[in-house]
Amino acid sequence: MSASVHGDRNDSKIIADILDAARSGRLDQTYKLADGDPTLLVRLGQFLQRLRRPQDALAAFDSAIALSPEFAEAHYERGVALGILGKIEEMRAAHEHTLVLESGNAAALASLALIAARTGDVRTARDYAARSLSHEPDGALAEAALALADIRDGDITEAQRRLDRLLADGRLVNDTWIDIAVSDAGDAFARQNCFSQAFAAYAAVGERRRIRQLPALPGRRAINAIRQRTAYFRRTEPWPAGTVQTAPSPALGHVFLLGFMRSGTTLLETVLASNPAISAMDEREVLAEPARRYLFSDETLGELAALEEPECAAWRKTYWTAVEEAGGRAAGRVFVNKMPFNSLRLPLIAKLFPEARIILAIRDPRDVVLSCFRHRFEANPLTFEFLRLEDCARFYAATMEFVDICRQKLPIAVHEHRYESLVEDFDTSARAVCDFVGVEWNEAMRDFVTASGVIAARSQSAAQVRRGLYFGAIGQWRRYNAQLAPVIPILEPWIARFGYPAAA
Repeated sequence: MSASVHGDRNDSKIIADILDAARSGRLDQTYKLADGDPTLLVRLGQFLQRLRRPQDALAAFDSAIALSPEFAEAHYERGVALGILGKIEEMRAAHEHTLVLESGNAAALASLALIAARTGDVRTARDYAARSLSHEPDGALAEAALALADIRDGDITEAQRRLDRLLADGRLVNDTWIDIAVSDAGDAFARQNCFSQAFAAYAAVGERRRIRQLPALPGRRAINAIRQRTAYFRRTEPWPAGTVQTAPSPALGHVFLLGFMRSGTTLLETVLASNPAISAMDEREVLAEPARRYLFSDETLGELAALEEPECAAWRKTYWTAVEEAGGRAAGRVFVNKMPFNSLRLPLIAKLFPEARIILAIRDPRDVVLSCFRHRFEANPLTFEFLRLEDCARFYAATMEFVDICRQKLPIAVHEHRYESLVEDFDTSARAVCDFVGVEWNEAMRDFVTASGVIAARSQSAAQVRRGLYFGAIGQWRRYNAQLAPVIPILEPWIARFGYPAAA
């Protein structure tokens, strides 16, 4: 362990000043305050982790290691940051190096146990967990790794016992790695056809996250904002068609790929991106500024409806600048902006981009809601609605109701694309989308996995898309029919509206 190089200086005061600068975003000042002290740099990195800034935290840990290469804690914390960034193999390497420097590091041993358990290497997971527990007998992460190993070995009772003990421990309520382990246990239960245990694990993680996130939510829930917009359009007359854009778009065509999370938007985006005539951009926020300006009250929606072309042109310029800064390549191709929850911005899209094409991704509502409920998304006011099954179902229904009223009241061209159709009859479904967006079918689209680099590395859908068409995702809700029963009445109108069969 490295000691402070500041001698008699008051490290507590220095750390407080560093953290204050980090909280304010003044990273240059934080490094000056640390003044080449690896211990203080590690403390800075830990604080940046708590601020959910893992990339900045990683830079702090790297700086500490550059100053003190044998500083075990810095290597361990670097591994944690890499894990948060989704770089699991690099995380593994960092923690293995930690053990070279400090063989009894219980946290690194537990982390390696969990990594091994998540990948199905039960023997290695048990070995690392036992070594960790020998140094820290009540280590929660090592116990979580053993629970995963138990499920893999078919010992469901012992696994549930371990998980129940972890979930009952109030000291662990803010431990996000326990969330990851319990959620992974849900997936492992499902692979063993233990669907009630799987659902209970997902529900437990959702409730833990909900308790943590609730105090930080803005005053109004996302579902209430959607309902307010829906009510506004129910009261208003249909909007007239937009005027022809005075300034040409840099793209040959402009497409918004919308829907609801887990509705197959990532799969379709990847298919489209494999066509040389199309450029796709995966879930980059480029409409936030006009959305904040116009979408959060009846009054500002009215202002949006009354915008004149010069104002629209200015907002379009802002949009295309944001696209370019985000790495989008629109010039000379059909540009696809894939962001599922831009569905909630249809009035803005209709006003600013009257010539744009809109693809609405559809999937069986039961599979959509189940999938959103099961997955761990980054926390924000929208994904907060996924943390309880009933909230998720109501949020889905409210979103679809808003999309439906927008289709009635706004001059927009919409193509409904069904996820199941793409999986079951790829060519017909993909060709229909090409016809709608105005590009020719290209044989390269069948080899869409090679274009999967367009997907953000941390996307929840990345791994699934990279293995190609997957029939197993269709009808997964049937395995959880009993658990979904209370929310089926909420979803029934949309199950019928989109033509999916009722439960047998």
